Amino acid sequence: MNNLPGTDNAVSCDRELLAKGVAIVQRGVSSRSTLPILQGMLIETSDKGLHLIGTDLESYIETYVPSSLTGSFRMVLPAKYLGEIVRRLPEREVVLRYDSEKRVAVISSGKAVYEINSMDPAEYPLFPEVPEIAWWKVAGKELANFIKMTAFCVATEETRPFLTGVFMEFDENEVKLVATDSFRLALTRVSSENGFSRKRDKGLLILARALNEVARILQNSDEEVEVYASENQVAFKWTDTTIVSRLIEGQFPSYERVIPQQHSTLIVVEREAFQESVERVSIMGQDEFGTVRLSARDTTLTVSANAPEVGRALDEISAIKVTEGNGEIALKARFITDVLKAVDDDEIAIKMTGGSTSPVILTQVESEPAKPVRFLYLIMPVSLNV
Repeated sequence: MNNLPGTDNAVSCDRELLAKGVAIVQRGVSSRSTLPILQGMLIETSDKGLHLIGTDLESYIETYVPSSLTGSFRMVLPAKYLGEIVRRLPEREVVLRYDSEKRVAVISSGKAVYEINSMDPAEYPLFPEVPEIAWWKVAGKELANFIKMTAFCVATEETRPFLTGVFMEFDENEVKLVATDSFRLALTRVSSENGFSRKRDKGLLILARALNEVARILQNSDEEVEVYASENQVAFKWTDTTIVSRLIEGQFPSYERVIPQQHSTLIVVEREAFQESVERVSIMGQDEFGTVRLSARDTTLTVSANAPEVGRALDEISAIKVTEGNGEIALKARFITDVLKAVDDDEIAIKMTGGSTSPVILTQVESEPAKPVRFLYLIMPVSLNV
């Protein structure tokens, strides 16, 4: 432990817990902001432990790290350097001290010592207040999987901001997540056993990147997550961590109107076999999406592609079921494989809803026809001779 003048305020904590906390909060720190303060992480002592906050002004992440305290301080350190330092400290015990007069932080572990200049903590944005009443409570792993199955369908271009978010909609006994980039659409459902607040009739249009951070942190967690919302923000809170994100302004499209209620051809295939076939054939697709043609006949699904300057590819897989006639359509291969990677079902249902210009639906195999499906994906066809 280093006894430097003016560094009476000290905190001792476990290196692994500190590294985990810093890694979580670092995801909320802006790496491209022109404001230096936003490239920093706020670190302060509290009665709950060491309090860490990061933000890019659109999303905020906070967490608490268990610690023993001998004083109090508040400082802002560059997140990039802090993350690298903490991961490489040699001993299990880490001591953080702060010289408020010189505005210098000292991080020591074993014989390793770092002195880092702090930015002015008074300039750091305030962490938003979280409403008192939760809208929804859900297991962390379930929420993470829910997000994983939906968020990949958002638009990546900012020309239509309302398509860069995921729409969270609350019904009486379930929550729905919907995302679309106008070429494809994802709809997933999860039941709610805990009920909602009376404001559940309002949907939330949430930044996809904020949801992806929630999913990344919670992917193997059994902890319960509470979802809170205000007029312009949504918060996800569990144990010692809270993520707050602004809501996207604008009206999400009336997605239910574009989902066909009838289909002309139903094909049921093994998901992995279908994915492998599409990936094999799409190598010969004639554009960056590796466009492929699907053709169903009898009990066979044919996947083919054509690159006029290179050649052709064709593969066949056995269908578990083909009903209500034969069908044929061209789709972007990446749109198909994105879906097949997002779901875990052994079998997948392909529903052709009309001619070659009508959308295709990929969904779970329905064991109970009257029961709403857990997931549904709509993909618009390609007008291309492949």
